[in-house]
Amino acid sequence: MPDNVENEDSPLLAKGTLGPKGLSTATVARLITFSSSFSEGWDLAIFSTIVVSISRQFNLTAWELGLLSSLPILCAIPVCAFAGVCMDKFGRKPCIIVAYVICCLGCLCMAVAPNVIWLAVGRCILVVGVRGGIVSVTVYMNELSPAGTRGMLVSLEEVYINMGILSATFAAWFMMGREGLSWRVFAAAGMVAPLLSLIAFVAMRVPESPRHLQQTGYEAEALAVLRSVLNGDEAEARRTLELWQQDTLVAPRHKTWKEHASELREFIPQKPFRIAMACWFARAGSGIAMIGTYFVLFLSDGMSQETILGWFTIGTIVKTCALLPTCLWLIETCGRKTLFLVSAAGCCVCMAAATALAAHNGHVALVACCLVAYFGAFSMGYGPVVWAYCFEILPNNLRGKAGTLSMIPGDCLSFALLLLGPVMHETHAALPYAVLTATNLLAAIFFWATCPETKGLLLEACVDGFRDPDPEVIKSPRSNEGPY
Repeated sequence: MPDNVENEDSPLLAKGTLGPKGLSTATVARLITFSSSFSEGWDLAIFSTIVVSISRQFNLTAWELGLLSSLPILCAIPVCAFAGVCMDKFGRKPCIIVAYVICCLGCLCMAVAPNVIWLAVGRCILVVGVRGGIVSVTVYMNELSPAGTRGMLVSLEEVYINMGILSATFAAWFMMGREGLSWRVFAAAGMVAPLLSLIAFVAMRVPESPRHLQQTGYEAEALAVLRSVLNGDEAEARRTLELWQQDTLVAPRHKTWKEHASELREFIPQKPFRIAMACWFARAGSGIAMIGTYFVLFLSDGMSQETILGWFTIGTIVKTCALLPTCLWLIETCGRKTLFLVSAAGCCVCMAAATALAAHNGHVALVACCLVAYFGAFSMGYGPVVWAYCFEILPNNLRGKAGTLSMIPGDCLSFALLLLGPVMHETHAALPYAVLTATNLLAAIFFWATCPETKGLLLEACVDGFRDPDPEVIKSPRSNEGPY
């Protein structure tokens, strides 16, 4: 590391823009991660809790409901294509702020929609904001987390998202059906969380990602942020900055759009990107988008809406509680690959049981139990682990761009499942569950055969797990785990 970093002119440090006094950068970042992820979870829960009311008000057919549910996913694909480049060009922080504003606009558009077309437009805007916020926060937290606890800290985003979903579900349970409180009021209430997150993000003077600071020439600021988020671990902070500086020597700090595109074309065929892409595809194939969105619809033939919403609330509680041992302990002890396998196998068993019950006209309450258990199995691996794993196996200079692009195949599969979900249910109640049984079985085989482990490794070196590693480079200074 150059000796002049410590004495470098640091206008950002002089202005005190690395966080409010009395709070470390790590504390500020985690507070904001909670705030943003909570708002994203709240917004994600809006449609799933009002889907039956909307379908009845606008007299939607199964195909029309599928289109309304799935089309916004297509709007997320351009976000994946451009969000990573925007994060590298403009920074993680501005992208997160813009995502909050878009979420507010989407909720407002849904709340005042005079017809189903405007409702679809509002959903598209909302999904763009949610996806932009999720990917920006994930990259941000990956770059602010110590190697030994990165899996835990990044996967906590899934906990916060589920807390937002749970809060929205309780709110829906309280608000839906009450006189004068229509689904429009609930949609408008979705603006509150992202608006508060936006205010908190600005008021608390959240710092930019240290990686982006280093890329844009603010070496001293990057080192200061690293020291704060690594709790004063000088060895890891300096080693991390040194690796980033080595990347900068072989890649220019400021790139044109054409250079970004050329860089991605060279990386897309490489194994880390293909593994990340397949992991997102497998997560989408778990069926979480379809089950989460159509939970109420799939059970509506044998239960009242209030009873189904009660089951959905129980499922969301189970889904949230199941995240805690994974995020706080198992992801750093059992590792990413083991949790992926357990989660895929559990989801497969739950969907197989639901298929058998639905095919033989089993009691709808038993099917609901299978769906609740499915939520728990999903949270053991698919839910939290993918956020850490799919971004940490990608190199620093491409993490934002390649990480977001790797989500596109998963979005395409989610689009197909959301589009066909109501149609499959209308064809036969067991068909959606049978399809997901097969996709989860295939995912378990993929995780077992393909995915290397990454726990305990420096972020900059996880990608080395796909080739012969150098133990002196990849081992975390405070990790007891060896290389691959």
